[in-house]
Amino acid sequence: MNTVLAAAAPDSGASFTQGLGAVGLSSLACAGFFLLIIAIRNKSKITRKYFDDRRQLAGLAAVTGVLFMIAGGTWRSLAEGVHSTAASTLTDPNFASGASPAGIALILFILSFLPEWQRRLPPAFFGLSLGVACGVAGAFWGILFKVTGTFLEKLA
Repeated sequence: MNTVLAAAAPDSGASFTQGLGAVGLSSLACAGFFLLIIAIRNKSKITRKYFDDRRQLAGLAAVTGVLFMIAGGTWRSLAEGVHSTAASTLTDPNFASGASPAGIALILFILSFLPEWQRRLPPAFFGLSLGVACGVAGAFWGILFKVTGTFLEKLA
């Protein structure tokens, strides 16, 4: 006589490393995009609690930028467009000619986290661009990009 103590769980395609189940990077990027928009608007109690400080908003935007890059497709194009706007302004010969990718990442980091911005859009814009710049710059910035990207891949 065979006794079954526990039935096997149905195969859902999710592994133990997937924190939210089989969400997928594109869906996670879309969720990050909506969270960033809601945090920029700052009309919700939850976003006022967690993202009221502009530095936290810049951090959310940077993580969203990394997420957009690893999700690929339209999300990557959107992030690269934001980054190219910021990078082309920073590498303008009249402003800072010859800035390297690591220099651009450093400048974007400073613009994201150090000023006391009155509005919420600039730290979000510079933070999103910083997420892309970290992947382009390599070295220390690339390590931040890889660590964040690996965590987000495991989450999806």
